[in-house]
Amino acid sequence: MAINDLPPEMQPSDDIAALLGRAGELKAQLEANQLDREGLAEVRENLGKISADINELQEAENERTAQAEQKAILDELKGVLAQTRTPSRAHLIGNPAPKGESKADNFFATLARARSSRLSSGPEEMIEAKARLADMGSYWNDVPSESKATVGDSDGAGGYLVPHPVVQDITIQATPGRAVVDLFTVVSGVRGAAVDVPFEDGLSVFSRATIAAAGALKENSNFIVNNYTATLYTLARIFDVGNQLLRQSEGAAEQLVRSSLARAFAQGEDYYALQGTGSSQPFGLLTALGTSGTYVTTFSSPSASTIAGNWATAAAKMAGAVANRGGQPDAIVMNSGDYWTNIASGADAAGFYVDPNGGGMSFSGSPTGTTGAGPWGLALRHTPNMPSDSAVVGEFKRALFFRGQGYRVDVSSEAGTRWDYNLTGFRGEEEIAFDARPAVYTGYFQRVTNILP
Repeated sequence: MAINDLPPEMQPSDDIAALLGRAGELKAQLEANQLDREGLAEVRENLGKISADINELQEAENERTAQAEQKAILDELKGVLAQTRTPSRAHLIGNPAPKGESKADNFFATLARARSSRLSSGPEEMIEAKARLADMGSYWNDVPSESKATVGDSDGAGGYLVPHPVVQDITIQATPGRAVVDLFTVVSGVRGAAVDVPFEDGLSVFSRATIAAAGALKENSNFIVNNYTATLYTLARIFDVGNQLLRQSEGAAEQLVRSSLARAFAQGEDYYALQGTGSSQPFGLLTALGTSGTYVTTFSSPSASTIAGNWATAAAKMAGAVANRGGQPDAIVMNSGDYWTNIASGADAAGFYVDPNGGGMSFSGSPTGTTGAGPWGLALRHTPNMPSDSAVVGEFKRALFFRGQGYRVDVSSEAGTRWDYNLTGFRGEEEIAFDARPAVYTGYFQRVTNILP
């Protein structure tokens, strides 16, 4: 086959083609038998030079071809990598160790670059990092080919990359609301440290005037006014919350803190209004009533199935005691658990029973802190702050409950050591004053014990 008959990719370069053409001419001279001995020697010498030149040019041509093929493969590889991910620039942050440095104290940095493309400039640097680990006496254990892919069905398989969904509102712990204080007459905006509460002393205030004959001496009677002082005490509570949590919760943490404070203060008001001892705290209603005496009735035979033993009978006796002293009872307060036990008592034969449609005594259940329709139109309240097996009936609006300048929440991220610990403090405060003795000692309340069947 002639050279010109070869395909284009196999055609020799111009230099090699010229040499081959010269060799063809010498071959034609030999075939024509036109050369003498000296001419033959010259042709042999020229053929040797042509052969050497052709070999040299062929080697150079082969090297150029190999380099071109290598460059084409590298360009193709770079194209594939460029489509896979953008080369990281994380190595430009900080002061990375110089490439090629294989000191032992750079082991962990080198290991990190060998394991993660995020910490290197790309696959080339990861390969170099693995080689540097080998220089340090370590080696890289590749992932076994039979290992599973990152399917995301567990933390170990990448599941932590997908955050759990979070509902919009946090579930708040069940806490009763304010139930008792709202029954009192509430006076807000009180300034100063205390409030004087005068009252007419003695139960003789309900005595009647007498008839006097014309010209006769008229009855001359005295009355006594006593006074109790309701001291303002400060209800207070502080919640410290991490600033990171406040930011990351997008307002949910602050909402929870403020809600918790408000609920705590509602419960604080009810507790001290009922059970305050009067020593460094308000004088509560139960403390003023006591557990025996004029203002306490002991229910002798509680029962869930008789008229005489039904809790409504106990309520009626208490209301009667208040009314007999000139009061107008307006509410009943009992323990929350007792409330739900007692409203289910009764029987048709006894005359008291619970009718969901409002029959019987026509009273309905009510959540803590709201006014429900009790027997005979009395407001029916219940609260965990009321002791079990006990209830109070009275004209609650006769008792005065005082608040200072109002409930407030102060916020600080610098007070104390909060700046050092990156905390924000929420401090709730409120001044309250209450003394139940003036209303109790003028006969407006009655307590009953032993009402549970």
